Amino acid sequence: MYAAMLTSCGARSALPDRVAPPFASWSSPNATGYSVIYSFAQFGKSNDGNRPMSDLRAAAGALYGTTVYGGITNANCALGCGTLFSIDTSGRERVLHRFTGGSDGAAPLAGVVIDGALYGTTSAGGGATGCGDGCGTVYKAGTGGTPETVLHAFKGGTDGADPVARMVRFGSVFYGTTQYGGQDTPLCPSGCGTVFSMRPDGAERVIYRFKGGKDGANPSAPLYVYGGRLYGTTQYGGATTPYCSTGCGTIFQISVTGVKKTLHAFHYSPASTDGAFPASGLIALRSKLYGTSFGGGKHAQGTVFAIDPSTGSELVVHSFLCCHTVTDGEYPLAGLIVRNGILFGTTREGGVSGRGTVFEVRVPGGETVLHDFAGKPDGATPSAGLAVFGSQLYGTAADGGARSEGAVFALTP
Repeated sequence: MYAAMLTSCGARSALPDRVAPPFASWSSPNATGYSVIYSFAQFGKSNDGNRPMSDLRAAAGALYGTTVYGGITNANCALGCGTLFSIDTSGRERVLHRFTGGSDGAAPLAGVVIDGALYGTTSAGGGATGCGDGCGTVYKAGTGGTPETVLHAFKGGTDGADPVARMVRFGSVFYGTTQYGGQDTPLCPSGCGTVFSMRPDGAERVIYRFKGGKDGANPSAPLYVYGGRLYGTTQYGGATTPYCSTGCGTIFQISVTGVKKTLHAFHYSPASTDGAFPASGLIALRSKLYGTSFGGGKHAQGTVFAIDPSTGSELVVHSFLCCHTVTDGEYPLAGLIVRNGILFGTTREGGVSGRGTVFEVRVPGGETVLHDFAGKPDGATPSAGLAVFGSQLYGTAADGGARSEGAVFALTP
């Protein structure tokens, strides 16, 4: 789903680091405690990043994230190869690394996992020839801006390709997914995707290759550790219906040795009102795992769902309904977070202006929209989930901001 957003990048070049002053903040007229704390700079007028699509992660008094574009431009990277950045709660942003393509990565769609250093993935770059613009990388960088190191360059084929999700640490090892590569099948000519393990020293191993069909295909979400196992979703595969010709997606469980079990195959149809095409990871609340689906539901505009990991029993908690008689969000792309027993998330579209929302779901109970994105100078079309930092929630919007190149926002729930 992200292929159209990726660009290849060429040779490495060096630019001095830059500490960016915060731009003027923007406060929502209809939500208490909401503000844009940083607007990414307009493409072509700075070496700042733009189009943030990752969630933020907190450590040592700062938040860390990535932008898909911006930073260094060259002949093969017209929109910039993307950046890794830090930002504090006052809106002071610093670019920690500008990706350069080639053997370096490019187009980091995913956020980072913090374990002393920052560990992340890029969806392109890395130098492999089997993917046109590179099959993506796993990288390591320091929180203070120390040089970035590529730990692994994906090769495509039986190795993975196109990692678009944040990794997770389980014990002393990182685990992640690739959207493509692994095993080619008639259903997945570019591979159905993989689950991989990565040691901090750069030793990578594919522990599972998706087969498509009932097995699931094309995971694009972070894995989640719960009860000694890893849990995740695939966007496609599973059950086919007239509305899901390539499958509506799955929820799966997998051990660190690669023993995998499908817990639920989404089966959206107007009669079932189940979700479809989950692009989010999962999170635990009161012995169940919760996530979002980009499509499906009673109104075909996405869902919040719950699943019992011990039985595989799945339930739609909320079906989004936008733009008719209500102004709910629609099309949630990101996962949920839990704060004080309440679920919080974002929708990419919907709301009063159609530019997305921040919402909460109380279980049991209902859903409430906390903020309607309005577009410039507010953010718009958030593609990532939220982060808890102190008493506030923080997130990124891929569009909008003062320069329509994306924003970082804060919200007091």
